[in-house]
Amino acid sequence: MKSFALIVPIGPGDDELGRFHDLIESLWSYERGARLYVAIDSSPHVRNVMPRDKRMRNLVTLRDPFHGQGEPLMGRLSASLLLGFALIRQAGPFDFVLRADTDALIAGKFRDTVSQFLARHPQTGMLGTLGFTCCRESPHYGCEKTAVSDVVDALATLPRDSPGFARIEAQLSTAYRNGYAGKEYCQGGIYVLPFRTLERMSGLGYFDHPEDWLLLAVPEDVMLGMFTRTVGLESTDFSLPGEPFGSNWRGLAYSPQEMLRRGHALIHSVKSDPRYSERALRRFFKNQRDKGRK
Repeated sequence: MKSFALIVPIGPGDDELGRFHDLIESLWSYERGARLYVAIDSSPHVRNVMPRDKRMRNLVTLRDPFHGQGEPLMGRLSASLLLGFALIRQAGPFDFVLRADTDALIAGKFRDTVSQFLARHPQTGMLGTLGFTCCRESPHYGCEKTAVSDVVDALATLPRDSPGFARIEAQLSTAYRNGYAGKEYCQGGIYVLPFRTLERMSGLGYFDHPEDWLLLAVPEDVMLGMFTRTVGLESTDFSLPGEPFGSNWRGLAYSPQEMLRRGHALIHSVKSDPRYSERALRRFFKNQRDKGRK
């Protein structure tokens, strides 16, 4: 059986714990778990993030990395994920790493499909929904192709004589030489990194200074999109009908029924949808899981 690791950042609130547990339950409904779980818990208080009904001895919790430094959803998240990916690289090898937010859900099997795709496409270093959304009819679709990378804007805010500036400038320059254009990345709600991406990043020292990103207004998915090009790989879309990724920057790209009809197994986001409440969406997908058990 193909092996993968799962990494999930968890916000400080109790509602975030509930979302994390629902995500894990959805994963176990279809894939019987990951070989390693990494939870990045941003709560300043020690708490047990383990779901009560799951015995996850292979769960590692990174508690409050960087102790509140940096912007929670930008620099701190980027730096914390670099710590998590470095840990997974040391614990590997795995076929791939699934990175998911707590407002993502698993709605079908994906392990074999993702592993086979990565084997057929050795240049893929980041896999998911390319850009903002899987909805080709959205006005946001494809906007990242002509956008300026957040890394470029954020780099301008660092002192030019700082070690972090020199390191990130060199990484960005290498990415451009390797074909980086616009704001190339896979939508951060749920995506996959093949293990080769982590191996190359580790070999080049890109896990050595996560603190470089702490104060930068760079979303972690954009940072990883840049790193993917820096190590000589590319971000790849896998979100057409019949493909596993169905990600949207806010809410669902389609109705929940249409998401299932299209065959998306890795979905984001069940939160902040203008048409459906989060509670209704979670109930819908739980009912689907329950039907599959009968």
